[in-house]
Amino acid sequence: MATIKFSIQSKNTNAPIYARLSISANKYAKRKTRETINPENWNAKKGLPKNIISGTENTLKISEDLKQRLSEIETFILEQYRKRDETEIINGIWLEEIINAYYNGGRKIVQLDYLDNYLEYYKTDVLPFRTNRGKRIADATTKKQITIINKINEFVKAGNRRLKVSDWDVSVSNKFEQFLDSQGIAKGTIGRYIKYPKTIINHAKTLNIEVSKNIDEIKGYTTETPTIFLTEKELQAIQKITFLEPQLETAKDWLVIGFYTGQRASDLLQMNPKMFTNIDGNTFINLHQQKTKNGVLIPMHDEVKKIIEKRNGQFPPIFSANIESAKTIFNNHLRTIAKKANITRLDFGKKYDETTKRFIYGQYPLCEIISSHVCRRSFATHNYIKVPTPIIMAVTGHKTEKEFLNYIGKDFNDQSKKILQYWNTAKTAPEQLEQTKTAN
Repeated sequence: MATIKFSIQSKNTNAPIYARLSISANKYAKRKTRETINPENWNAKKGLPKNIISGTENTLKISEDLKQRLSEIETFILEQYRKRDETEIINGIWLEEIINAYYNGGRKIVQLDYLDNYLEYYKTDVLPFRTNRGKRIADATTKKQITIINKINEFVKAGNRRLKVSDWDVSVSNKFEQFLDSQGIAKGTIGRYIKYPKTIINHAKTLNIEVSKNIDEIKGYTTETPTIFLTEKELQAIQKITFLEPQLETAKDWLVIGFYTGQRASDLLQMNPKMFTNIDGNTFINLHQQKTKNGVLIPMHDEVKKIIEKRNGQFPPIFSANIESAKTIFNNHLRTIAKKANITRLDFGKKYDETTKRFIYGQYPLCEIISSHVCRRSFATHNYIKVPTPIIMAVTGHKTEKEFLNYIGKDFNDQSKKILQYWNTAKTAPEQLEQTKTAN
């Protein structure tokens, strides 16, 4: 039978009180509690504070409170020992955890049943070490999950009730979706956001924390995604204009570089001559994408070479040392130069509405909705079919062909139609050749 006895090991005025858990004659564990006592008031034989017969009211109260806490600690330790799991190893580490649990409101595993505690634990003890296919997850993914955790905490706080991990089911997820919508978050973003809690909460199973049985029924969704791109003709219309304002001329040069390199603005605006590499007499741009950490090797197009030569071997200057600010300025300048070039064809996109504080999707003049992302999408769209898809993906960094086709607003039917076009062209080519010979 397990027993608890308290002791002190110091002669100092505030001697720490230790708890000793005895399981058998040769098996015991001892750890310090957070209680202290003056050795003069300690009964070593009984392992308890002495009974104080006289003293001030405050002295008597302190003594009685200490006796009460030690009694509670004893009961708590023995109860946890009685309820222990078969796999638990009873030693000093276990006893220390139990003593800390007494002061912290319960054992760690029990505390993690509550969603707020679990999310904090996940953020600090799990997320920094999560991997995908044997590699540490990207910083962008980590930031995204932290954003979701913050949104969940805001949602729970707004509901004014504490949730357990097991409470997160389809019903709660639907309410979370309504909460996100009330914040003016775009539908497409909400569709991505609602599936992340499932990923985060499902990890609780590894800690033997109960999770809702229908959590896997929670599904994210996608909305129609704008696939805005510039045609080569539209790009040439912009190139023909010489902008007197230096920043607009800089934005034009970055647009041309982006059109022929196919990179996100976060990678595009950080290109520098150190990334140049020569292979078989040809110049390539060698960079690692910030978002995916993929290494890509981009052949330097003649139009890009012209800009680099014009700028004495340098890329155009960036608009701000802060990349997010630089992207914002770039976006504003793109709309200005597109408007001056009269790029006004209607396209499906989104514009921010100051009244509703959210993006509204619809048909707008291209010059009003163009942004830095047009660079990467234009590269992918412009080269589609002309260049084998895997080669384009090697530059854009897309992982799968399905992902790439969705990105440019195409599907596998489009490829089948292109094959038919090639076949029809192949049929007519010999006939045209024969006619030419006859005419000669």
